[in-house]
Amino acid sequence: MNAFMPIWAITLRHLQLYKRDLNLLLGVLYWPLLDVVTWGFLEAWVQRSSIADFHNYEMIALLGVLLWQVIGRGANILSISLCEELWHNNMLNLFSLPLKITDWVLGILLYFAIMIGVTFCCGLLCIYAFYNLSMWHMAFNFFLFFPPLFLCGIWLGFTCLQIIVLLGKRGMELGFITIWFLLPFSGAYYPIEILPSWGQTLSGLFPMSYIFTGMRLYVGNQQDPTLYLIKGYILSILYAASAILLFIYLFNYSKQKGLARLSD
Repeated sequence: MNAFMPIWAITLRHLQLYKRDLNLLLGVLYWPLLDVVTWGFLEAWVQRSSIADFHNYEMIALLGVLLWQVIGRGANILSISLCEELWHNNMLNLFSLPLKITDWVLGILLYFAIMIGVTFCCGLLCIYAFYNLSMWHMAFNFFLFFPPLFLCGIWLGFTCLQIIVLLGKRGMELGFITIWFLLPFSGAYYPIEILPSWGQTLSGLFPMSYIFTGMRLYVGNQQDPTLYLIKGYILSILYAASAILLFIYLFNYSKQKGLARLSD
């Protein structure tokens, strides 16, 4: 029994963290739920669809995966950029310099664009290596729908940053969950029509749902995606601009309260 006590002490030490930080418990419960919902809806779509609904499905599926990286992975890149400063207790050092928050925002957006380019190239090379698809066709379709989704990544990334500048380290998990919460409602992996009515209504609020719907109709059925692109562009521009402005406001508010508290 005495030999087991050190083992139980280590286990209890980590379990106690969940009492102090509900974000950890939220993360444990949320990620399995996300997988169940996302892949469950995909399976439901496959079962209800006919062979005709899956024309050019391989291209559609891979484009959905690749384009979602712009949003999900891109938003993670933006949020981690600020988390890195908190993890290394560098917030005060960074912003004690003659550095404007607008300069930081522009610099991090440039970093975001570079990393998305790296992600795209890596993804395209993987598709070339494992799938018998035209890379030119894949790249053309990707860049046709890329710009509004790039803005969606900015919107979600800065939404996560808003949470972090308000809550600090305690808000990191909540920020990441906020990003990936929208995956089941984005239409990236399946049409939003497969969602329940309330889910379809919720999807209509998000610009990426229009982009992915337009992509699926264009690649699968050669339908004109212009109307969907226009709706996606309008919403993504509004959301991205609002998210950046709100982040700057909340950062300045948090700076008045003291940036050191964010590292606690």
